[in-house]
Parts: sequence; structure tokens; C-alpha cells
Amino acid sequence: MTSLTGDLERLRQAGTTDQPQLAQTLYRHSVLYLLQHDPFYGHVLSRLNVTVTAPRQRAPLGLVPTAREWQLQVQPQALAQTDWTGSQFLAMLRHTVLHLLWRHPQRYATAVQTAAQAGLVRWATDAAVNDYLTDLPHNAVTSRRLGELLKAPVAPRQDSAVYLRQLRRWQAQQDATDQSLAPGGPASVDTAPVADGHVGWQTATDAAAETREQWRTQLFQTVASTLSAKQRGTLPGHVQAALQPVMARPMLDWRAVLKRGLGQVPAGRQAAYGRFNRRQPVRMELPGNIVRTWQRVAVFVDESGSMGNQEISYLLGQMATLLAVYPAQVTVYPFDTTVDEAASFRLEKRPQHLSRTGGGGTRFQAVFDRLPRLLAGSDQPLVVILTDGYGEKRVQATLPVTVVWLLTSPVTEFSVVDAPGTVVSLTTDPQWQALRRTRR
Repeated sequence: MTSLTGDLERLRQAGTTDQPQLAQTLYRHSVLYLLQHDPFYGHVLSRLNVTVTAPRQRAPLGLVPTAREWQLQVQPQALAQTDWTGSQFLAMLRHTVLHLLWRHPQRYATAVQTAAQAGLVRWATDAAVNDYLTDLPHNAVTSRRLGELLKAPVAPRQDSAVYLRQLRRWQAQQDATDQSLAPGGPASVDTAPVADGHVGWQTATDAAAETREQWRTQLFQTVASTLSAKQRGTLPGHVQAALQPVMARPMLDWRAVLKRGLGQVPAGRQAAYGRFNRRQPVRMELPGNIVRTWQRVAVFVDESGSMGNQEISYLLGQMATLLAVYPAQVTVYPFDTTVDEAASFRLEKRPQHLSRTGGGGTRFQAVFDRLPRLLAGSDQPLVVILTDGYGEKRVQATLPVTVVWLLTSPVTEFSVVDAPGTVVSLTTDPQWQALRRTRR
């Protein structure tokens, strides 16, 4: 902890040109400390995009919305003006994570319309969070501090909505000329600087709100799956309660997605000895019938990604096993910035070994630009893209096809915004993870 306090002291003594770099160093050291001593918070913070902002931001820390996610803004000059110790800075990082875990920015985006309302929301949400934290800055809002303001009993560790109702009742009782509600909160006891900014919450009512909520859910779902059983067992009860719906949500199995895609086009019926004959179920020697499907499948393998030959061969082998049940014509195409048709090959009903030939950048649009040529005249074709997920931000669909993206990275790291089709991460596949460990 001494080193984090030292980082803060160096930030205070530095000039304005050096402060952004020192703030980034402080944040990096803090995340490393939390990964070792408080993994839940460390894993969340390590996955947040952090921006060092201009002096216009009043608060040292704050969550702000983008079109895809919530980002953490750090204001070096405001941070340098605090008297925080290293442990207090860690407490404020935990504070920010709990705001995100409990959906405070999204829940109260529409509740902030005036400066007074902004102050009430800040006090209510901060009190709900800070009651579960220690080593807080001296000006931190807690339920006890709310009780001092309201001059009435305030129960500890309540939902922020409970505190907001109490604060609104208190506000209604104030005289109309009383100016005790300042933008940062009730001014009678709010003389210290704002510790974390809530201004960004007011802009979270745009059309991207649902996208950000999916990102938030996926973030905590990924973190929950990353933690060991022992680490999850040591989490505080309030964190476990918030994570439980996320952890209980079933993960999307990429095999199930492919089966659904492969089984869409019926092509008559075929005999199957694994099925009872419905007309004569007693006669076991008579086969039953299943719906036979036939489909053209194009598999595009990202040659520039983090996948090695062993992992790609495993994935293609898994797909080959599905062909025994879902007959299809599967063609594999390597691609990076272009699709290499000359290196394509037909996937047979047995696992195959693949030798990679490419190795440039990644351009997903090259795949979609080539689809009209490769799949012209096909009835409901299926397109599978094996990639690490790092490429351009936008792609334009060129053909009405079913697309399945198989990512070797978490869904939250996928570069494409509003990607056509279904996006599935392989990070939840135990066999895939075992292959990755053996390769390391």
C-alpha cells in the first residue's frame, strides 16, 4: 500500500504535463494490487477502458457512457487535489465498480433533470455503495451521514431507492427559498470536493442503452466465470447477491448454435437406427426416420488471429462430427485482409489438420464482400467466422445469410459494433481452454 500512496504523492508534486502519465501508472499499480488481493474488483477494473480526461471534469473518477460500454474517466488534476491515501484510492475504485454492478448509472439516468435532483441521486447511490466499504475518504457519504442531514433514523445497507425516497421527502419539507441543495448534494454538509463524478449518468438515456446493458452483463458474467470457486466463496454477500443472476444465466453453447444453423433446411427423410419405428415400435430391427437436412456452409478462418493450428483443427473436427447428423457441404476459406479462395478446402466427415498460410491484418468486410460470389444461389446458407475478434468496428452485410461468429476472446472485446448474426465466445468451452493451456 505504501507504493500506491507514493504514486499519489508523486502525482501531486508533478506538473500538469506529467500528471496524466503518473495517473495511468497509479491506476495500473492499483489494478495489479487488487488482482492479487481482491480479484473480483481487479478483474472488473482490468476490463474497463480508462481515459485520462481534460481538467473540465470536476471529480477524480467517473463512469461515462459510450455507444458500446461504460468507460472509467480519471481526471489527474482533480486526483492531485485530493488528500487520499493509497487505501482510500482503492476504496474509490471499488466504489465505482459497485455503482456499475448495481446498475446505478442506468437506473438513475432519467431521474437526474435538475441540479437538486442530481445531488439527491448522488447522495442516495453513494450511501448505498459506501456502507459496504472501508478506508473511505473523510467526505464519503454513508447512511450515517444521511441520518445526520435528515435528523431522522436511516437504516444502513439499504438499496439506493430507499435512500432516494427519504431524501425526496426531506427535500419536499424544506422551505422553497432554502438553497441547501447544491449540485453536488446538500450543501450544509457537502463542503468537500466530489469524490466520483455522476455527470456522465445524465447522458445515458440514448439509443445505445440496451447495448451498454448487454456489455455490462457480459462483463460481470466473464468476471464471475474467471474467479475460482474459492474466490467466489469469499466474496461479500452483497456482491454475491448481485452476481447470482449473472452466474445462473446459462452460457451459449457454440455447438448448439451450429446445430440450429445446420438443421434449418429440410431435404426429405432418412433412415435412422437410433430412432424407434413409430409404426412398429416393438420391432427393434426396423429403423425410424429423421428429417434430413442439406446445407451449404462456408467457414472463414482468421489467419491473423491468436488461434494456432491445433485449436483450429479442434474446431473443424468438432464441426466435422456434426456432419454425421446434419449432412452439409462445408468449405473452409482462410482470410486476413482478403479471402484466399485458392487455399480453400472441403471439410470431410473426419477431423482434419490445418496448416495456416496467412498472417496479415484482419478485415471482416472482406468476408461479406465475397459472399455473393461464393454462395450465390444457395438456399439459406450458413456462414461461420472463426476469429480472435479484433478488426474493424463496422461491417456491411451483403447477403441474407445466417452468420455465427466464434470468438477466441470474450464477447466484450469484439471490435465489431452491431455485428450481423450470433456472436459466441469460446472462452467458456472447457475443451478449448484445455487446448489453450497445453499450448502455453
